Amino acid sequence: MPRLLSAKVIFFFLLLAVLDGTVMPVFQIWGVYPSFLCLFICYAAFEWGGHKTVYVAFWAGLLRDFQGHGLIGLEAGLLAALALALDFLVRKMERGSRWIYFVITFLFVFFAGALRLLAGYTGELPVSMAWEYLGLVTMTALYTTAFLPLLYFVSNRWFGHSSAKQYELFP
Repeated sequence: MPRLLSAKVIFFFLLLAVLDGTVMPVFQIWGVYPSFLCLFICYAAFEWGGHKTVYVAFWAGLLRDFQGHGLIGLEAGLLAALALALDFLVRKMERGSRWIYFVITFLFVFFAGALRLLAGYTGELPVSMAWEYLGLVTMTALYTTAFLPLLYFVSNRWFGHSSAKQYELFP
């Protein structure tokens, strides 16, 4: 588990922000594309624990805000609040089954998009358009969740995490 203010983590954050802002829109399907920053928040929750997840979510939200995704601080606050709920779910989940990682990631991305929709367009969006946008949020959550194994593989390589357990013979 690296320090959050290390050069490795900061560079990885910036790399994911650049990918989210420049490369991933090229791979959009029906107007939606995945968010690697949201996936990184889930990775931090699964691998690093709750206290670091909130910081990762806040900084990822600020990076998304600076990319033009809304009012400065709105997404940072939403993602930080959702990171607390994400940490609660991760602490309660069964670590043995890998499919739960996909379910929790989908739920996190879905609620992040739905809450951003509610906070950004409250009172301005007709109900018929809200259902259409909710469909786009669902597609974004599915598309983002599909990239979870790739981000896990790259993150584990980047941060030097191996899944092999090491046992000590003498404490």
